Amino acid sequence: MQINFISILEYIGIISFAASGAYVAMGKRMDIFGVLVVATVTALGGGILRDVIMDVGVPIFFRSYVSILLVLMTAAAVMLLGDRLRTLLLIPLFDTLGLAVFAIDTGVKAIQSGYSLTEFAFVSVITAVGGGVLRDLLCQRVPVILRREIYALAALLGTVVLWFLHPYIGLMPAAYLSMGLIVAVRLVCAYFKINLPIAKLKKSKQANR
Repeated sequence: MQINFISILEYIGIISFAASGAYVAMGKRMDIFGVLVVATVTALGGGILRDVIMDVGVPIFFRSYVSILLVLMTAAAVMLLGDRLRTLLLIPLFDTLGLAVFAIDTGVKAIQSGYSLTEFAFVSVITAVGGGVLRDLLCQRVPVILRREIYALAALLGTVVLWFLHPYIGLMPAAYLSMGLIVAVRLVCAYFKINLPIAKLKKSKQANR
């Protein structure tokens, strides 16, 4: 049951991040090849980082044709639908789902592997945000995690809840609740424009002269 659950989570995360990456690439007016590259990096980048950090050998995405097929199909659908996805508010939802899914999917694997809390939190968050960071760098944008948006913090909150909750209610129920928490925090913060404060340098009087 756990293996099926993890596989389903990975597929949902791949589709979600592939859609997000393809849409951002289209906004940068990339050609079809560029859109496919950014979609692939966004969808698979975090998982590849996870497998390297967790030392599982060759990353699973290099051994699975299903992952690439899902990315290509998703990117093609985004290119066909275009701005309709933005109108329906699906792109922010896709990005949020990808964040939640990869954070909790990795968290479940880390717990099953006997990781400590520090190791668990690090690998979960880096997997969740890794694909998005690579996407933003390729598209010449300031990565989302370095802006004011509640992004990596939402992933960290959800994974910490998973860690402390799973001994009491079980791993899978805790995973569902934690994933829902990440989605809820991201969407609520985005809707109400709740952001982290910006760090500003105060201008000295001499600099103004």
